[in-house]
Amino acid sequence: MKRTEFGRLIDTIFAAKAGEELSCSDYFERLPRYAELEAAGEDAAAQLPDVRHHMHQCPECEEVYLGLLEVVRAEKNFDASR
Repeated sequence: MKRTEFGRLIDTIFAAKAGEELSCSDYFERLPRYAELEAAGEDAAAQLPDVRHHMHQCPECEEVYLGLLEVVRAEKNFDASR
């Protein structure tokens, strides 16, 4: 088992025990806020831990997050260059 897979497994176990499981649709509702916080340099995982846990459980959702984060950062850079 790869290290990242093991990390996801551990996160899944702890999230399930804490009752923090999030569906993909709930994740997508919160994802824009998470990406905005990350792009602003804030600790998004501390503010939205359920989103972070879901991301570790669901590689497809993590992939969407990475794409969205690139878009948000590009928008911030574009706005800053004006």
